[in-house]
Amino acid sequence: MATYGELSAWNPKLLLDGVCRGSIPYSEINALQTGSAVTNTFVEGFLGGPHPPNVAAFDPNAGSIPIGPGTTYPKPWRSASQKLQDASYGSTIGPFARIVKVSDLNSLGNTCVDSCMTEEQKLCGGESGGIWGRIGLGDGSHPGFRAQPWFIQSEGTYNTAYWNDQGADWLTWKQWWSSASKATIPCVWVDQGNIIVEVEVAYSLSDIGDVTYWPGPNLGAVGDASYDLIIAMVAIAAIGRWIF
Repeated sequence: MATYGELSAWNPKLLLDGVCRGSIPYSEINALQTGSAVTNTFVEGFLGGPHPPNVAAFDPNAGSIPIGPGTTYPKPWRSASQKLQDASYGSTIGPFARIVKVSDLNSLGNTCVDSCMTEEQKLCGGESGGIWGRIGLGDGSHPGFRAQPWFIQSEGTYNTAYWNDQGADWLTWKQWWSSASKATIPCVWVDQGNIIVEVEVAYSLSDIGDVTYWPGPNLGAVGDASYDLIIAMVAIAAIGRWIF
């Protein structure tokens, strides 16, 4: 039976396909560590955790992506260990993201069928598919993607529900991603030879804490003649809070 190292050398697309589908561990593609979930509430509090979500937003089309472990991009709630782990990576880490397509497939050779990240099989499993990671320092022309299994990590015993019972009002890590506004941008996959990949990145949170919340349309381009209708819509919104 071939080793993962041999698979990486002779059939890299199949290796990535296996990671994407969850049959090969992220460690085989040099993924960043996530830090551990909360395992002890006393130790967690001593270390200053857990840390609430960060609601900062950025413009993914502005020509620069915020990098580093700071507070300039949105984050889900995290344990003290997760925050400390992020801090150790410096500028190699940044906004939360996932690969949705490997654009530069030819650079990986033609030794297998298209991977699960092609357009035809995009996300290989729907909302939870793709290869998860972070965007950080790249090659000077593109931001850099580095794999990190933050989305698929178990929340453990002291999960979102536990902290919400203590008075928090947080989304689970998966709900957070589902609620976030996302954009797709080209990046270089640093640990895979700087191949070009299309990466979906979370740049803001468009909800008010409920994943079914609909914030309404952008009214910036609505003509003056429509304002009477807008007033009526606002009145309805005040009653129904625009929640479906």
